[in-house]
Amino acid sequence: MRFRTGHRLEKWLEVGRAHLFDGYQGDPATWYQSLTEPVALELGCGRGAFIRQMARLHPNTRFVGVDRVLAVAAKAAYGAALDGLDNLSFFVGDVERFGPLWTEPRVAWLYLNFSDPWPKKRHHKRRLTAPDKLSWYAKWMRPEAWLEQKTDNPEFFEWSLASFQASGWEIAEVERGLPPGDPDGTLSGKYVQTEYEMRFRQLGQPIFYLRARPAR
Repeated sequence: MRFRTGHRLEKWLEVGRAHLFDGYQGDPATWYQSLTEPVALELGCGRGAFIRQMARLHPNTRFVGVDRVLAVAAKAAYGAALDGLDNLSFFVGDVERFGPLWTEPRVAWLYLNFSDPWPKKRHHKRRLTAPDKLSWYAKWMRPEAWLEQKTDNPEFFEWSLASFQASGWEIAEVERGLPPGDPDGTLSGKYVQTEYEMRFRQLGQPIFYLRARPAR
């Protein structure tokens, strides 16, 4: 996805500095170890519309959005600063690099919203629901934590479901055609819509959803 920034990136970085950590420039392991409270984590947060909604709904919970593109995360951090969301920050980095470095259970909830489906078979190992990624998440997640996945891609969804099952995860919910609804007061993002979800719903495309956690 191309993301044009022009002169705006400098402004986003300046305004959103307090909400942004660049894992390419700093040490992602040290940053993770510095977390002093459980966090709700979104991988592939994009411009941050979903996680900003979550941060507003749960002001006493620490939220972190992760994206591998600096400009995208900077725009999200800029939005968090303008909204005064002191409980929200963003991490710039590639899960392939930092995934093995995060080994402590510091994640209270994990969101995978409309992740890149990597449709070519030779790229399936790069999917965020590939078995090696699930083994990393299992180390990050606290005993009470859940992972939620939403996608519009049925092939990717069924592949992911099989990956969770093969990895021994507990599958609590599966929805092939998630209806719209209202947040239930928990950290669940089931009924909090991303930009992509709103667009897909307008086009009449079904939304696929699951909730799972590592077997304990």
